[in-house]
Amino acid sequence: MILRVFDVVVRCMNALGSLWIVVIMILINIDVIGRYVFNSPVRGVPLVITMSLIAIVSLQLADALFAGRMTRNAALISRLIERKPRVGRALNSLYYLIGAAFMVMIVWYSTPIFEKAWNTDSYLGNRGDFILPDWPFKLLIVVGASTTAIQYVRLAVLNTRAVLGLPTSGLDVPELETLD
Repeated sequence: MILRVFDVVVRCMNALGSLWIVVIMILINIDVIGRYVFNSPVRGVPLVITMSLIAIVSLQLADALFAGRMTRNAALISRLIERKPRVGRALNSLYYLIGAAFMVMIVWYSTPIFEKAWNTDSYLGNRGDFILPDWPFKLLIVVGASTTAIQYVRLAVLNTRAVLGLPTSGLDVPELETLD
């Protein structure tokens, strides 16, 4: 039940990131039209795009991991799983544990930065021109890295279960399709 709720949260984060991409595309088009037709750009578009890239990656990272779309040497792992399933699955577990450790480090070091942005009410941009509050972007980094860390741990546990010969069927994890 908890994993189902978690999966819904991850999918909603991914959908929000996709919607954000559409909004950014519209904003870019409006800015380009404003620049060339009316000689008046939309203020803050470069800043919004820069910060949006960070936010979108944070929102979509956990879903990309779960769907098996993270960069890794899939050819090596797939062959290893075919020939020596336990070794390949153990290597997968190690990969996921290292990924989880990196995400935990991001959360560990980003949380104080978020807290400072929240407490000081800091902003991005230039007063009098265009400003954005800083804390929502810092919060998205913490939330995105946290959900991705949980996803890494989940996949490490599932791969470890496969190494130990425990059942993994019925868990509906795309990454496990290559394990069974």
